[in-house]
Parts: sequence; structure tokens; C-alpha cells
Amino acid sequence: MPHPLFLSVIDALRFVSGFSAKNAIVDSFNWSYIERLCKDDKCTDVVVFLHGFSSMREARLRVARGVDKRFSIVIPDLPGHGRTTPSDALTNYSMSTQAERLHQFLEKEVPANKKIHLVGCSMGGMLAGVYAGLYPDRVKSLTMVCPAGITMPNKSHLLKMLEDSGRNLLLAHTPEDIQEMNKVLHFKPVTVPRALAAIIAADRKKQLPVLRKIIGDSLQNPIALEDLLPNIQAKTLILWGKNDRVLDVSSVEVLREKLHPDAQGLVVLIDECGHLVQHEKYAECSAVINRHLLENMTADPSTPRLGATGSKLKQLTISARQIIPKYGRLSAPDGPQSSYTVQRNVRECRLRGRQISVVSR
Repeated sequence: MPHPLFLSVIDALRFVSGFSAKNAIVDSFNWSYIERLCKDDKCTDVVVFLHGFSSMREARLRVARGVDKRFSIVIPDLPGHGRTTPSDALTNYSMSTQAERLHQFLEKEVPANKKIHLVGCSMGGMLAGVYAGLYPDRVKSLTMVCPAGITMPNKSHLLKMLEDSGRNLLLAHTPEDIQEMNKVLHFKPVTVPRALAAIIAADRKKQLPVLRKIIGDSLQNPIALEDLLPNIQAKTLILWGKNDRVLDVSSVEVLREKLHPDAQGLVVLIDECGHLVQHEKYAECSAVINRHLLENMTADPSTPRLGATGSKLKQLTISARQIIPKYGRLSAPDGPQSSYTVQRNVRECRLRGRQISVVSR
């Protein structure tokens, strides 16, 4: 459990973002989650955000708060993380087991007549994809942000470090390791104040047995997502930071090859962005996810799509600071508004004087 002062800060952030805290007892777990209901009682679409390794539900708020209010939002603390209990080193945290737990949670908290749009990052992206492969009838759309569980044709900086020295920065639990981990996670180095680094390190040291167990169980099948890619039926959006040093962007080629053609939507590669896409480029991330959700929402099937059904994944490389779709005048949490259009068979588009490229395979 994070430091009480940290919990107070994130509780305040949750409140001002319009989310309420909930609990649900499912099987042997007391799930802790946050929720924002849609503005219309008749809405049938629910967006479920899944956080990454050693993270927690509130880490998704920066992007989630920008989601169109025609969607309800549910963000759980996954078993082994945050305030969901129990959290111990005896539990099985394999992806298939976690997906089964997630299914039990969603079956209880999201009525069967609601359409689920899954959005996951890193480990959460792997879980989202595994879930979509195991329970395809439950998932309306899928968004995976730099997902784990896929072969890396080009080994990442973190993987090379692990193979060469056995050192895993994802298990950082000293102030010095916290600083180094943040440099690896971000494109632009982030310095954590010493006092804060000490608090984070102390919390992670307490969590270390569970974190090690989660990684150990996940590594029993390091390509758990890749194995299930052909089973995914939901239209899929992929986002990846081009400078990701944790999970190399070359994994996109594996997704192109193995994801079912009917599920292939759009790949968005973001320039000057590391592993934490939802933090470093949260405005771009929020805008593109919004577009994908609206294209696949139950209430508005006529919205034009960026990727045609049955086509290969189309790739969009973003170099501009922000991308806000014209459609519906969507807006990101803050910052100047921009707009973009993507047209089939167009190799390049202009964005207020700067270029973005659209590459079709």
C-alpha cells in the first residue's frame, strides 16, 4: 500500500477528476476501483482502463478524464496492486489467471448488456489483449499501449540489461534505482526529488516479494499475448512511444503479422516518447483513444473509421505536440487545440504547418 500522504494526494486528484471510489468482493478478492458514470443513463458503452506493472488505478486518470462523457469508465487496481486485497506473494499472477479474475470482476460490475472497451498499458496492455483473446464476445474495442507479452525483434535497453547483468530495474527499491528507472521510462530524463524517491523506494521495498512474484509468474509465458493475437476479434488500436527503452517498438511488426485482419485498426507511433506514453504524451494519447472509442461505440456506428475492416494495420507517426480530432470537437485535458484528418491512401497530412505521416501497408 502506498504512503498515506501519497494516497491523500491521489484521492484528491480522483475527486476533482469526477471519479468515485468503489469496492467489489469477487471470489477471494476485494477489488478496489474508481468509476465515472456516463452523462446519459441509457448509454451502453463502458471503458475499462488497466494499469501497468507496480502501478495503480489513479495512474490512468490523466488520460481517462479526457474520455468522452458518453462513456462510463471503470479503472480497477489489479490483484497484487494498489488497494485491491489480498496482495501476497503466494497468489498466482499469471496472465491467464489474472484475465480470469478480471472476467469475474467485470461480470459482476459491468452488466452483460454493456459493451466493454478495454484500454491497457504495458502489463495492463498485455492483460487487455489476453482478455480480449480469451473472452472475445465481451470486448467491443481494444486499445493496447506498448503492451508486454510479445516478442521483441530488437531487444530493448531493459531486456539487454536483464540478460547481461541479471538486473531488473522494474524491481527498483532504492532511491538510486528509482532515479535510474525514471530515466529509462522517460524519453526526457525525469529527476525525482530525493525525499520523494526515498518514500517511493520504501514503499516498493515492502511490495518487493509480490512484485517479484508477479514478474516471475508472467515470465512463465513471456509471449502470453502473442499466443492469443489470432483470437482477438475487437477492432484494435496500438499506441507506442518510438523511444521506448522498456518494450521495444519493433514488437509492432509482430502485431501486424499475428493480429487477425478483422481486428487490425490503427498503429500510432509517437515521436520523442518513451515507455510512459500516457504521461509523456497524455494529450495525444487521450485524443487518439477518444477517436478510437467513438468509432467503435454502440450508439454511433456511422462514425467514420481510421482503419478499414479486414485491412492491414495502418500506421500513423505523430511528431506534433498535440492531436485533437475535428470530429465532435473533442478536447484534451488541457493545452492548445489542434486538429487532424486521416484519409485512406494519403501518405502525408498537415497539422498546422507541421507534418504527420500516414503509412499504409
